[in-house]
Amino acid sequence: MKEDRHTEPEELQPVNIPVQMFCAVDRTGVITPLQFRYELPEHKVELVKIEKTLSRDEKNYVGIREKQYICSVVMDGCRRLLEFRYDVESQRWRIFQFLS
Repeated sequence: MKEDRHTEPEELQPVNIPVQMFCAVDRTGVITPLQFRYELPEHKVELVKIEKTLSRDEKNYVGIREKQYICSVVMDGCRRLLEFRYDVESQRWRIFQFLS
C-alpha cells in the first residue's frame, strides 16, 4: 500500500543559501537589506538588487536568535519573494527559502 504524504512544494522548503548582504543601518539600529551576492553552481557570482523589504521579524529557535526579512527581488527577469535570515551571533546572512 502506497503511503500518501503531504509534501511542501520545492520552493517553500528551506534552501539555506549563504549570501553576502549589502545593507543600510539607520541610527536606531534598524537593518534594511539593499542587495546581495551569491555563488551559482558554476562558480559565477550573481549580484541581485532588493526592490523592497516587505516585513521584518525576529525569531528565536532553540536559543538561536535570527532576524527574518521578506523581500521582493528580480532574479533572472522574474520578480520573486525571498525569505532571508540573519544569524545575530555568527553575523551571517542566508536565503532561507524562496516564497514565490
